[in-house]
Amino acid sequence: METENQKLNGLMWFVAGSLVGTGIALLFAPQSGKRTRRDIVHLGRTAKKKSELIQLEVRHAIDRLVEDISEKMQEGVDRGREWTDTTTRGVVQALNSGKDYIQKEIEKVIHGQA
Repeated sequence: METENQKLNGLMWFVAGSLVGTGIALLFAPQSGKRTRRDIVHLGRTAKKKSELIQLEVRHAIDRLVEDISEKMQEGVDRGREWTDTTTRGVVQALNSGKDYIQKEIEKVIHGQA
């Protein structure tokens, strides 16, 4: 999961750096103001599209993370239930054994076999 986040972070920095570099190049390019403005508008639209793609990728990454966490939580809950069931059966068995022993001892005392 962390590797995926690192790749996504690197991708975002790459896109941001390339957009800034392109913007600076356009500002210093030897061309008419009208063409520069048109190129800047085009750059803005491209940046918007790329940022929307990055947002979509981030959303998908978050969805996968939430699914993974949900699965792990459910596995933990299931293991907890299994442990509780096993432990409860053991405690009930021990209590029943103790009850049976006490009843036998009471019967011995009542019947004078002590």
